[in-house]
Amino acid sequence: MAGEERFEFKTEIQELLHLIIHTLYTHREIFLRELLSNAVDALSKVQFETLTNSDIYDKEQPLEISIKLDKEKRFLTVEDTGIGMTRDQLIQQIGTIAHSGTKRFVQQLSQKGEKDNQFIGQFGVGFYSVFMVADRVSLETRSMEKDAQAVYWESDGLGAYTLRESEKRKRGTTITLHLKEDMDEFLEAYRIKNLVQKYSNYLPFPIQFEGERINQAEAIWRKNKKDVNEEEYKAFYKQIGFDFQDPLLWEHIHSEAPVQFKALIYIPTQAPFDFMNRDAAHGLKLYTQRVFIQDDCKSLLPHYLRFLKGVVDTEDIPLNVSRETIQNDVNILKINKVISKKIVDALTHLAENDAEKYATFWKQYGKFIKEGVHSEFNHRDKLLPLLRFASTKSESTDVSLKTYLERKVEGQKAIYYAYGDSLSNLRRSPHLEFFTKHGIEVLLVHDPMDDLILSQLGEYEEMKWINVESKELELPEALKAEEQESHGEGNLKDLADKVRSILQDKVQSVRYAALLTDSPCRFINQEGGVSHSVRKMMMNLDRDLTIPIKRDLELNPNHPFILKLAENLEAAQTESDIKILFHLASLYEGDLEDPRELADLILPKLT
Repeated sequence: MAGEERFEFKTEIQELLHLIIHTLYTHREIFLRELLSNAVDALSKVQFETLTNSDIYDKEQPLEISIKLDKEKRFLTVEDTGIGMTRDQLIQQIGTIAHSGTKRFVQQLSQKGEKDNQFIGQFGVGFYSVFMVADRVSLETRSMEKDAQAVYWESDGLGAYTLRESEKRKRGTTITLHLKEDMDEFLEAYRIKNLVQKYSNYLPFPIQFEGERINQAEAIWRKNKKDVNEEEYKAFYKQIGFDFQDPLLWEHIHSEAPVQFKALIYIPTQAPFDFMNRDAAHGLKLYTQRVFIQDDCKSLLPHYLRFLKGVVDTEDIPLNVSRETIQNDVNILKINKVISKKIVDALTHLAENDAEKYATFWKQYGKFIKEGVHSEFNHRDKLLPLLRFASTKSESTDVSLKTYLERKVEGQKAIYYAYGDSLSNLRRSPHLEFFTKHGIEVLLVHDPMDDLILSQLGEYEEMKWINVESKELELPEALKAEEQESHGEGNLKDLADKVRSILQDKVQSVRYAALLTDSPCRFINQEGGVSHSVRKMMMNLDRDLTIPIKRDLELNPNHPFILKLAENLEAAQTESDIKILFHLASLYEGDLEDPRELADLILPKLT
């Protein structure tokens, strides 16, 4: 090569270059990541060559990258001691984007505005991102081949580039950007350090800047588990999680099939305050070959596990030309499934082997597991054993379904649960009286979503889920006689008729049953009807929603108040007493709709 040579970009290359600069990249800062990634590729190649090839130029040169700034000249320089390029290799590499498919790609991109094409593996596309921030770029390179001539390349990115011989003596490539006038931020040392730590902190070669290495030496997630100690795991979590507390649990994953990736996933000790907001930022950090691609990558997790923090590093996820979004690819789903299984297995192991620590997890993240039970039908069998419930047989600790089934009474064919606004109210609920009397355990739930979820589960271990408010309780055979309803006889029948008449716009039916022991009355759900808890949840979600409902009123034929009413049906106060009875049933539910009416009914009796 004698003197300077000038090459015109082909028309499609000029179009592609325009699109790369103005369309494909939404964050200009990514140019530095592209340059550093190219440098790592070059260093990796020469590192491999040195293993088998002794005839390498400048073999003793340390493998590293350096970044330099010159504010006065507006220069930003990235230099590597990698494999370098010959003249022909440089023309080929820079021209890689000019292959036969480029014209079609440019046409599609221009017509459809597509931003998800797979050119990232080609040197030219990433390299040309420099023209987002520079109005002139030079590249000087010296090949590892001993007799090769160093080459100098320069372009303004507008339509042509020039080549000439160079006096460069050190192996590798030096790229110098003359920054545009509005790109002063990339002349600031703190900005360069931040970008390296954000995108390239875990690259396998040193990045030198202002006399010091500014990238971390090792990507901990790529190490063998046995080579990482507990303190290293905790320190890395605090670094990526911006948390001063130690993590509750972590899972180090090296997967070879069905997709190859490495991951380090953490469960924080405490859930962030806004994590039940489904729109809150969440997701894992995504890397490819240690290069940072995306923060908060939601696609790598099912939504119910959005509380997890960590990193995933894979070479199997295709990326668009700008590396800014991951494509809809089957490998994403595969990684999602592997991580989900690993985390659920880890939680199962924790629940079985460290009840106290699992209780800490449940307190923070129980809502998420319940969400998973509701939304992840295919994983429901694995998630159900992770559920924990307050119980009539456990004042201080929540119980698992396994424990509940171990304590069931003879002949019990259902898992019984009660819903209420609070645990304190639930424990005094009239719905529990019969079950407490006969030693049947009842699970206590007070999250509005719980009843909705449990009512949809069907069966667990061949046991039905039954709300104790239900009309059909499917009691053990020995107790079924006490469930039999009746309309009463004599005065009790007359009372039932009168209650039905006075409350006809509020109750569907009135019956007697021996399921109450201490309370005079309770509401029960009609078979197939909307439960009280679901109705209340729906109305809380939509304040303008009204769900008219008539419920069955069950009376205790042995309660003194009921017996007194039955004996004094013609008394003047009987109608008001019956209305008080209705309000009492509402109070037991924690849902008194008309407090003023109740007050007006009671006050005359107190004066």
